[in-house]
Amino acid sequence: MISTKALSKSAIFSGLSVLLLTCVACSNQSPNNSDSGYGSAPNTTSSPTIASSPSTSPAASAIATVAQNHWSAIAQGDLTQVMSQYGESPTLQWVGGPLAGVYQGKDKIQAVWQKFIKIQAPLKTAITNVKSTTGAQGTATVKALVTFSNAKTKIPVDYTLVYKSIAGSDRITEETWKIVKP
Repeated sequence: MISTKALSKSAIFSGLSVLLLTCVACSNQSPNNSDSGYGSAPNTTSSPTIASSPSTSPAASAIATVAQNHWSAIAQGDLTQVMSQYGESPTLQWVGGPLAGVYQGKDKIQAVWQKFIKIQAPLKTAITNVKSTTGAQGTATVKALVTFSNAKTKIPVDYTLVYKSIAGSDRITEETWKIVKP
């Protein structure tokens, strides 16, 4: 008999495996490297990796999956899904590109994502170097290099998401989108 905990771990790792395979497929494509004002991706491609160590907890792995769902929603242009992960008073710090600035609150963050999605979506993602950690008082941080791309551009982003557990749901409290220069 399989316990609920074992089944839950199995589902998480199965989901991560599917995501990794999807990301490998995405990273093997080579869209045009024209510059959209967001920057261009490094010329090297690497396979997506998820940081793992004996200290990686199931909670840290689960929050990495939640973050990857956020990045996927951005790429797909699904504004409702993007906004569904934010807490009550989130902050988005956008470093580099035409949308650079600090945005406080859901309304301002939604306006930024509307602009970005209108111009860029749909996109593909290549996610590498995922590292997730859990902290005190129900917080978790996920960091990764996320490259958003389409036929016209590549936008490599050093991405950081800070989540806080609120009423049993993980909500974004801080987000940093930092465009990586080649």
